[in-house]
This record gives sequence, C-alpha cells and structure tokens, in this order.
Amino acid sequence: MKLTIERDDLADATQWALRAIPSHPPVPVLAGILLDAQKKDTLGISGFNYYVSTRAAEQAETAEPGRVLVSGRLLADIVKALPKRPVLLAEDGTDLVLTCGKARFTLPTLPLEEYPALPKLPAASGTVDGGLFADLATRVAAAVDRDPAVPVLSGVQITYDAEHLLLGATDRYRFNVAELPWTAKAKIKPGKVLVPAEILKDAAKVLVAGEQATLAFTPNMFAVSVSDRHLTGGLIDGDLPKYQSLFPTEFATVATAATAELAAVVGRVSLVLAKNAPLFLDIADGEITVRAGTHDTGTGLDSLDATLEGDPLTIAFNPRLLTETLHGIAADRVQLNLTTPVKPALLHAPDQAATYRALLMPVRTTETTPKEE
Repeated sequence: MKLTIERDDLADATQWALRAIPSHPPVPVLAGILLDAQKKDTLGISGFNYYVSTRAAEQAETAEPGRVLVSGRLLADIVKALPKRPVLLAEDGTDLVLTCGKARFTLPTLPLEEYPALPKLPAASGTVDGGLFADLATRVAAAVDRDPAVPVLSGVQITYDAEHLLLGATDRYRFNVAELPWTAKAKIKPGKVLVPAEILKDAAKVLVAGEQATLAFTPNMFAVSVSDRHLTGGLIDGDLPKYQSLFPTEFATVATAATAELAAVVGRVSLVLAKNAPLFLDIADGEITVRAGTHDTGTGLDSLDATLEGDPLTIAFNPRLLTETLHGIAADRVQLNLTTPVKPALLHAPDQAATYRALLMPVRTTETTPKEE
C-alpha cells in the first residue's frame, strides 16, 4: 500500500474509527485500525471490537493499493501531532511508514489474517435530521442506568413507525422520552430496538443539523450513517418497562420558571446537603423557594420568580437528578407539572411536551428542613 492523504482528513477519520477500539482489547488485533486502500483514490479506515464497528472513508491519491492493520491509538496520536501537510503512507515489509514533511514514523503492522471480518452494513430503515436526532438521543440517554448488573436499563429504546421515532431511557428514578419525525423506508413495519446508550452518544458526535442521517434497524443490529461515516452496534436483549401509562396527564400544580436560574439556585442550595439528602421545593404563586439541610449540618435557602397554575405544593427531589433533568430541558423556561408530593413530576419546556419530556420521581421524606431561618 502506498498513498498520500491530507493530514486533517486522516486525523478526523482515525479519531472516528478509534471509537470502536477498546481500552483493554481481549485479543491484540482488536487494538488495530484497518487501513484499506483497495478502492481507487479512497482510503477506508475502520475499527471493530466484535460489538461495535466504525468506518470512515477519505479521498487519497493511491499509488499502490493494499490493506494494513496497525495500532489504532498509536496511529491516532501520531497523526494528531503531525504538521498540517499531506501524509505519505507506505507499506514496507511488515511495517507502515508515515512521512509528513521532515517527520517520519515507522509502525509495525498487525496480522491481517487474525482480524475479524467487519459486519455488513444493513439496509436502510429510514432517514432523520442528524442534528435533531443527536440532540434528543443525547438528552434521553442521560437517564440510563450505569449499573452493569441491569443491562436492559443501560440502553435507549427506539420505537418506530412510518412517521415517528420515540426514544426512551430510565434508571428507575427518572424516565426521559423524546419524539421526532423521520422518513421511513416504504412499507416498514413498526417495531422497537434497545440500543446501548454509548453507541448513540458516539453516533451523535458526527451528526450535523440539517444533514440527513440514515438509520438501520435489524433484529440484532443498529446502524447509523452520515456522509462517509458509519457506525454499527449490537442491541440489548429485552425491553424497557412500559412507560406510557406512567406519565400523568392531569395535574394539581403547574409551575413555570427560568430553567438556568432554577438550576443555579438548586446548585447553590445543594452545597449544604449531606450525601443522599433531599432538596425541597416550595412552589407558590409568584415564587419557587428551594431549601435544604438541617440545623446540625447547615441550611440553605434561595428563591426565584415563577408562575403558578393550581395549588401551592411542597415536593422533595434528589438534587443531582433534578439538576441533570433541568440540564436536559434545553430551553429558556421549564414547566413543572405536579400531582402530589409523592407522585412523579413531569418536566418539559412549555409547549414542547410532545418533543421532549422527563418524568422525575420525588423523594419520600419526613419534613426536617426549616422553612425559614
């Protein structure tokens, strides 16, 4: 193999392929990135770990076609450090030589015959706005459970029909849900898949607003493609709990406030909290008062303007989950929809409940925090 490629193109493609390279590969060849120059004037760069595959293609001037496998992380580090000039890649026996200006590096190749075959890209199921999908998938994925003992809760469930995608994730204390339009392939049958959250987060990093991304769902694989970037990943067996009935539709209390201001107040007041202690919200007409702590550990209290429809109410939350939920709203104002102090609260941006919403469990507690100092 012998070719010339622009340094920035090589660096970008290598970083993308690196997402499939495990930190501690079970076998040495899985630490490798495959460089494939068999197509004329195109360099294919890919990584694979048996579960996730990443592929990129960049234009190159190919003098001699070929395929080589080299250490992915070492290649990425070297290319990132090279000057912004064309890079010459040349196979020399069992080595790959990189030349860029006066810089020259020699990398030993890994045995190609031991490298597993990349999975074939499945047929497209439909297309979606890449930026919108990336944004909503990332916000929904924030609710997944990080406990490896419950793998089904580490995924984002994607339910699809001819016109819409419905994304959902939960860690049993909150449930994030988003809906967005897509253009499904003709005659697609409605279905659902449970995609590992980390795969969606990786895919989101190359999706661009206004650019169509192609999604593919099979019984055992999820794939996303945009331009010359492709990612495939295995699915999680199982389904999330049926959550539609969990979301209330009638509320006794509806409060609306500035999202960033509420998050800032929660952050300040939380400074006095002991681990796992609850944070209280006193919701009244014209104001939300946030308070926490005890006389023994110290107390904090702050407030912000809010509008109220319905009855005043006091409710307690886990401060970390409340903060993360507020960050996921991604709008200037947040609407808190409440029924009772012990039932889940529904949070979303005003008039955007159909796009993105979060259900947050309150903390059942005996009142211990003074309402006034």
